[in-house]
Amino acid sequence: MNDNVYMTTERLDSIRKIGETVSVEFKRCGGNIEHDVYETVCSFSNRFGGDIFLGILDDGTVNGVPEKAAPDMLKNFISVLANPSLFSPTLCIDAEIMVYEGKTIIHIYVPVSGEVVSYKNVIYNRTNDSDVKVTSTTDIAQMYIRKQEIFTERKVFPYVKLEDIRIDLLPLVRTMAKNNSAGSHP
Repeated sequence: MNDNVYMTTERLDSIRKIGETVSVEFKRCGGNIEHDVYETVCSFSNRFGGDIFLGILDDGTVNGVPEKAAPDMLKNFISVLANPSLFSPTLCIDAEIMVYEGKTIIHIYVPVSGEVVSYKNVIYNRTNDSDVKVTSTTDIAQMYIRKQEIFTERKVFPYVKLEDIRIDLLPLVRTMAKNNSAGSHP
């Protein structure tokens, strides 16, 4: 699991001092997660990734979310991300409930996606501290081009030949993958 998923009090202190950025969003949140949170998930997925904090106001003031509602909010959040009629492609994102300054908040870490993500058939991108609808075909094309570079699995290496692949290194690669993922790498 990514180290960015788990938030420490010290790290949240420094994030609150800086405020909202291209990769940090604070959301006031009552007992329900509003649609603008999903727009931010979409825009973070399409840009650099980032952290969303439910229960913190835009100015960094912690107001929290209802403690008893937090587990259901998280469950609903995960269901929405997995709904193909809302998100395309569907997303699997980790979130955590934490207590900060005596109040319950929800931290959502959104990794950058290797694909262009849409929410309710709308593509969002992150600009400064705003989620912006992308409608220009040129901007959408640039987004696809940018994402081609994220994962080497999608990159064509025209000069690599079969004899360049060293099968003898596969056991070492498997061991490294297991060691780097606490033994849970598939």
